[in-house]
Amino acid sequence: MPTRSRSWENTVPHIDLGQGVRARHLQIDMERAPTVDLYARAGNVLKAMNANRWENLAVTSKGRVVGYVRRSKLLKADPAQPIRNVTNSLAGGAIVSGDTPISELMEYIADQRILFVLEGREVSGIITIWDFNKQPARAYYYLVLAGLEIALADLIRWRYGNKQTNLIAHLGSRDVADLTERMERAHSGAGHGDIVSHFNFKHLLRIFEKDRALRMELGRYETNKWNSMTKPLGELRNEVMHPVTTLVVDVDDMRALTKNLDNAIHLVEKAIVALRKKYPVKSR
Repeated sequence: MPTRSRSWENTVPHIDLGQGVRARHLQIDMERAPTVDLYARAGNVLKAMNANRWENLAVTSKGRVVGYVRRSKLLKADPAQPIRNVTNSLAGGAIVSGDTPISELMEYIADQRILFVLEGREVSGIITIWDFNKQPARAYYYLVLAGLEIALADLIRWRYGNKQTNLIAHLGSRDVADLTERMERAHSGAGHGDIVSHFNFKHLLRIFEKDRALRMELGRYETNKWNSMTKPLGELRNEVMHPVTTLVVDVDDMRALTKNLDNAIHLVEKAIVALRKKYPVKSR
């Protein structure tokens, strides 16, 4: 295989860049967050939650957040009793620092459902699964997927070198037509680059699907396993690029999103190991 003098580090962005998205960037500020008083009647609170489709609600006492109440608990409570009797404490995993990176938030938001963001000694806001549709969260998803896209492209370049025309045989007729149109547009303007530079994410995944040796650089992925894991990543990339598309509606969506990003990060980590071998850093 051809070798290169440059290092892969120049072309594969570090996943940690996305960790700059923190809890404070996703939160709903407490000034705007819906809350309910500790001594409000359970029946009245349940009506409000049903009307607004809230599953969890922050509970305050004398203007300070003291806990949260779950709709599931109110369904079983005496409507006349104060919610004080069914309020959950903030202890036990509901509090996170404003500096908590998004990847950590995603690990337990599906189970916790509501998180309280602490800045100093005060609760500054709350996070629910709906907040993972916001722009800062989408920026993180994009960076993860972009890192994977670039890493896959570099592995293809390493394997095919100056014989990239052989890649065409791995693509279907529709993909070839799409690729040809892309290349013609680029060449009619100021565009330039190798064949791989005109691939989209779908093309890259297809090359790995057809080329077993490339897949084995990332692990023991047979075709079925590769397709079942990467098809949702292709769909997620399309959705992330449309900012008005709702990514997360319920807990199942949140779990699926987290799983897909975990898979993408795993592939990036595998690609980094492979690329370090292909493009070793020269000693100075």
